[in-house]
Amino acid sequence: MMEPMTTYSVYKWLRKKRRKKKFDLYKQTYHMIVDPVMVFYSGLFVIFCLFIGYEWLQQLIPLLDGRGTFIGPYAFFLPFLAIISASVTSFTDPGLRFTSSELQLSFLPHSRKWMLTYLFLEKNIFQLLIIMVVPLPFALILMSWESAVLWLSLLLFSYPLSLWMQWKLFSMSSVYKMSVFLFSAALSILLLLGFPTPFLYLGLSVLVLVIIIRKEEVDWGRVIDINDAHVWNMWLVGYFTEVNIKPPKRFGITKSIWRKKRGRHYSVQHLYGRIWTGYLQKSADIIWKTVPTVCLIILVIPLRVDWMLVFTLPIAIVVYHEVAGGLFSDVENVFHSLPLEEDSCKNSYVKWAYVGFLPVFISFGSVQILLGESLVVMGMQWIAILLFVYVDLRRVISERLMMVQKENFYREDWRRVAGLVFLGAGVYHPLFLIGVPLVVLKRGRLIRKAIIS
Repeated sequence: MMEPMTTYSVYKWLRKKRRKKKFDLYKQTYHMIVDPVMVFYSGLFVIFCLFIGYEWLQQLIPLLDGRGTFIGPYAFFLPFLAIISASVTSFTDPGLRFTSSELQLSFLPHSRKWMLTYLFLEKNIFQLLIIMVVPLPFALILMSWESAVLWLSLLLFSYPLSLWMQWKLFSMSSVYKMSVFLFSAALSILLLLGFPTPFLYLGLSVLVLVIIIRKEEVDWGRVIDINDAHVWNMWLVGYFTEVNIKPPKRFGITKSIWRKKRGRHYSVQHLYGRIWTGYLQKSADIIWKTVPTVCLIILVIPLRVDWMLVFTLPIAIVVYHEVAGGLFSDVENVFHSLPLEEDSCKNSYVKWAYVGFLPVFISFGSVQILLGESLVVMGMQWIAILLFVYVDLRRVISERLMMVQKENFYREDWRRVAGLVFLGAGVYHPLFLIGVPLVVLKRGRLIRKAIIS
């Protein structure tokens, strides 16, 4: 029984030394960068803002008193969201900061299991303090005490569950991570649709039990590399010194899913795909601005005015396709003097473009569920959107390649406009969706001519 106490004292000493070293680095950065006069006036400004915020909060509390009762039942989503979050973050982050220092201690008579337990408890206690300071006062102000107790109890249960799941899933294969994500997301959607909560929680318990039963060896090398980078990547110091410590690139989310297999034969299309992957990583700023913007166009406006989805859906698709075509236009700078095989080049890029469209597709489905659309109509709309995006995105990429190669071609913009009009009208009434395949497919053109004749 003495070993846990000894391990805890050494763990406490290690954490104390680490905090002191990081504090000294922050202190050195402070003395090197910060002007005392600026700090003084900034402090006065913050105090002034606190007084203004306090008066504003006093005026706001009577208006919000009791308004948060309606969100009480949504507390049952917290365990599902916790597991979804854990499955997503487990691709790149183990959650528990077990660094190389703890690893070296484990070679001495100090158990890794106990050190992981201390890390788990420390992180949960810290999160408990945050909950007591931030969400608890707002919950007591905005909700009835029954709703507040429900939210806080499920929140206190969900965070440890999420942290534990994240640690367990981190060393598992990407198939398990994606399976957990899809299963928990499906359960949360069923809860949103009104399925009995006890049955869904039973399914969640079965998922947790499967993870408990499955024994997976911890990838300690990957854990150490990522945690060392996280612990010593101090944002403020890195911002002023322009020296940032980042995790190794081979541990990114895409590298976790598609790991390099030695001795594998690479096709031409696969090699083109690897080149496009590097280019898209360099263009991440454009992608991260475009995709969330397009999703917000679909999500935010129709939730305020539902009929605006008739216009926001075509606008979002056009914006995404034009940005994807614009990125592809830089094909000459991407491949430089390499020989260009058109079909492989286009196909490898289009696959990534389809993957990037998935958040837009999910956003449309989410807003339709929130607006109360029937599943049959949603299925028809999804099929029409997939068909239009599949054909039109390939057409846009082909046109951009011909523009780069300075070839003459005929642009059938009217066909694209007609397809977008039918898609938008299909949001209003599903019968208009019949026009989408008639204008985008070659077989549809023959049928259209037969109908007209």
